[in-house]
Amino acid sequence: MANPVPSRDRLAELLRERALIRESVRLSSGKRSEYYFDARQVLLDPEGAAIAGSMGYELLRDENPSAVGGLTLGADPLVCAVSAAAWAAGERWTGFFIRKEAKGHGLQQWIEGPFLEEGAPVLIVDDVLTSGGSLVRSFERARQAGARVVGALVVIDREEGGRDAAEAELDGAPLHALFTAGELLGSSG
Repeated sequence: MANPVPSRDRLAELLRERALIRESVRLSSGKRSEYYFDARQVLLDPEGAAIAGSMGYELLRDENPSAVGGLTLGADPLVCAVSAAAWAAGERWTGFFIRKEAKGHGLQQWIEGPFLEEGAPVLIVDDVLTSGGSLVRSFERARQAGARVVGALVVIDREEGGRDAAEAELDGAPLHALFTAGELLGSSG
């Protein structure tokens, strides 16, 4: 039997095989790119979700959050995966999703999930970081709900300026990326 592939290596392999699309696309930032990462193709698979969730939990556990969330739809699978990994490790990190528009009825909330208590330490996650706009909007909405952002995580940093924009809004809290685009593109041939 072959030696098991370390989790980080396996996740990189899955991202290259299933998430990397080499064709000209327009990104949510408005820029054109010759490649696209559809990380949901991996994060919605149980193997990819388990590995990404476990890696995210390990990177973020020292921040002692009570919840993890992000802008729907890109963050949703990672929110669930990290929350489940925390639970498996004996910690309760509830999940929440941030809407792109306030709900038009009922309580007209921006955030779906358990109510965040004033001052609650939260983590913000997303699948791919390009310009930083999704993360920055997520930080703003979480803070408006009364939460305190203690860290952030993305699966892939495209290395296109988003890290600087996000870190400027993090007030010294850490921003982790499981991979950079360069790491994934460099080994894919």
